[in-house]
Amino acid sequence: MTDQPPEDGSGSGQTGGPQKGTVLRARNGDVIGYDSSGLVMRLSDKVIADIGRRLGALPTGAARAAQAEGLDPALLGDVDAWNLRQTGEWYVFSANLPGEQGARQYRCLVEADSVEEQVSIVADAPGALLGVFSIGGARATKALPRVPRFPYHILAPADDIGAVGMGGVEPARVLSHLNSLREVTRDALLAEVLLADRRRNHRALPLYMVRAETDGSPSVAALREGQALANLMTAARSLKAAADRMAKPARILCIRLDYTLEDVQSDAQAFRDGMLALMDDITEGIGKMGFHKPVFLATFDCGTPQLSDHPALRAQWELAWNHGEHDLVFAAPGYGFAQDGYGRPTPEAMAQMAEMDALAVTAIYEDRPWFCPTFLLAEREGERLIRVRARALGPLVIDAADPFGAGPLAGFRLEGKGAPRITQVALAEDDPQDLLLSLDAPATGDLQLLYGFSAALG
Repeated sequence: MTDQPPEDGSGSGQTGGPQKGTVLRARNGDVIGYDSSGLVMRLSDKVIADIGRRLGALPTGAARAAQAEGLDPALLGDVDAWNLRQTGEWYVFSANLPGEQGARQYRCLVEADSVEEQVSIVADAPGALLGVFSIGGARATKALPRVPRFPYHILAPADDIGAVGMGGVEPARVLSHLNSLREVTRDALLAEVLLADRRRNHRALPLYMVRAETDGSPSVAALREGQALANLMTAARSLKAAADRMAKPARILCIRLDYTLEDVQSDAQAFRDGMLALMDDITEGIGKMGFHKPVFLATFDCGTPQLSDHPALRAQWELAWNHGEHDLVFAAPGYGFAQDGYGRPTPEAMAQMAEMDALAVTAIYEDRPWFCPTFLLAEREGERLIRVRARALGPLVIDAADPFGAGPLAGFRLEGKGAPRITQVALAEDDPQDLLLSLDAPATGDLQLLYGFSAALG
């Protein structure tokens, strides 16, 4: 506490103590003082703005004058910001912040919705708030411990959980604000790739909300009834609530399906039917919220080195060409990406998968075809020859370098009682999307042709 005589010299003959002093002082000056009239408090610009907001709008002239003058960017802390003004419950300002997005306009809430919530800076981006969601099992939760390359354009609901979601542990809450990320999932990586491409081409950089919701469901039927699906619906509601709060439209860009080997109960038919029903449930659920039919995105799972044959893996073949009315797109085959010892993609593979996902999503929204090469039909041509007909974006190629170690049979094998051995795989001269498989004996009986399932080498 400090005392000093009044500047006007008054009170020099009075008794009863000093007439002016300081009770509380901060680094930037006096906070609470006193004089002959009583206590004197110095309030920050943020508090004054908050009082004005709580008491109602200023008179029109005063409000315009305050808006024209702007606010001190120091309210935001020690950041390279300028042109700060308040619009409703938002601070809007220009800044040069970390990340690849460069100097641009941002926004943040004047105050948090609750004492537990942390206010995050969000890019004041044009267009719709875009949702990139995932649903699946434990493998879908893998994340890299870093912030996104565009940290103010890729965010998650403001529950401090981040992009990986609740993991099926508890119900999520509908929230109307977004928080920055401390780690990046495949959903966040997909948004990164899309933003980087747009920045290279000097296009607008939109705002993304990402979320992966998972649980420990042992079958696709259980996944339909589990917490992951309920939380995915909550994420869609949060997307809409956050967009409404920023006076923006909301749109779900895509929903990734990341659930195959986690199903330990279904046969191939039950898995196929269950995935179709799951897409029905999601489409109906978000449709009731006003969203359009979503694009479902998946990687054509080829298993792990220890488990490369599984009912769910076999069911994908039929889903690839027969997925009902849903927009289901297999962006790339899983055998093209490296895995760690737990059967999850390595960090490098996650980046590569995001590149393929981005190519697929971009193609779909530009009305261009995108799909993995899909074998549609295998038919006998004579006793010792099988023709395999495929659907692909271009002519098939048998890679002489054999980068995946498939051997001379390119990953094919026949299964069934008395199945002959494949001796050669060649491209058909009369159709660039057909393969010819030569056999060492006549192909008779009930046989199945497998590709990429525990194929024997040599």
